Amino acid sequence: ESTPMKSLSCHNDYNSQVTCTWMEHSEAHALVGMSLYQRDNVIMENKKMLCKRRTENDLHGAPDSYVHWLCHTTTDYFGIGVDDTYSFKPNKMLQAELNVDLFQNVQTLPPKNLSVSMMRSGDFLLTWKAADGSQGLGNALDYEVTYKREWESWENATSLLLSNTTRCHLSHKDLVLGSSYVARVRARPGWASGFSGQYSEWSTEVSWETPEGGLEPRNLRCLFNGSPYVLCPWQHACTSPMEFLLCPIPPDLSSSPFSPLREEECSPVHEKALPHVPYVVQSCEIPVSNASHQSQYNVSVRAKMEEKMINAYKNIKVLPPTNVSVTATENQEYELSWKKHTFKYDFIKQRYEVEYWKSDEDTQVSLRMR
Repeated sequence: ESTPMKSLSCHNDYNSQVTCTWMEHSEAHALVGMSLYQRDNVIMENKKMLCKRRTENDLHGAPDSYVHWLCHTTTDYFGIGVDDTYSFKPNKMLQAELNVDLFQNVQTLPPKNLSVSMMRSGDFLLTWKAADGSQGLGNALDYEVTYKREWESWENATSLLLSNTTRCHLSHKDLVLGSSYVARVRARPGWASGFSGQYSEWSTEVSWETPEGGLEPRNLRCLFNGSPYVLCPWQHACTSPMEFLLCPIPPDLSSSPFSPLREEECSPVHEKALPHVPYVVQSCEIPVSNASHQSQYNVSVRAKMEEKMINAYKNIKVLPPTNVSVTATENQEYELSWKKHTFKYDFIKQRYEVEYWKSDEDTQVSLRMR
């Protein structure tokens, strides 16, 4: 029972007067006040009682969290066979109405038996069945399939809309290798069924693992939001020794179809690490000059051809001298001789550095040249 009904107490003088007291919570009274009605089994008519709020002096320090009421009414009927019934009604109209067309407010049960299998091509196939009780809709059901990596939120999941089918083909090119995925599916009446309504609850989830892959870039996408740039992210393995670049080929409406394509390198390329998987996300913004006239772009990601210029004439390392020999002279001196390495060009001069030291009573000599 509500607080007013629990607190209701009524008595009479068995002549004409009926007196009732009751209370309601202060917060409830601020939202919607209540009125007390009395009905007997003779006239069978609800009659509103006259009520006034009781003061603190009347209540002798009652708690402030409740509003207390004192109500009066008169009646001409008293007796053993007379029954009085009391009820409360809100002072505001609290009612909601809805005309329901059953066939335009259909919500099916969620699909069942969702499963995943790997195909020979390396792709994955999701299959499910329509829930029991969806008879009458036939095959005219629309489905929404969402899938994501396990650590991602469902808000960032990929969503696919399908009609009149209970299977979904996921290409391995759209999945990150070496990752754990999870998928779910829900259904609603399709346009061809003649019914309409909202989506069912989501099915139970199914999960699978993608095999470890190579170093090639994966999951290339391009997203355009109307700004002067289109954002293209892709993924590749953290251990890749390559740098990757994005090469958009914008359409040139003024050129003939036989003219060569104009490829441009997108720069700068931004990078961020992915949690839980050995992959990084790279992205680049392609400038869009006039989307209304140029809306088609060819985009490719490939390993960047790195170049470094080294001047040969500044990086010469001469081969070591050969036929090094020592000859004693008459003046107790020694003459050191060798055969030098010759260059292709005679005008390049060579300098030599000779090192010698005393070791085990013998003089050791080494020669190097530059």
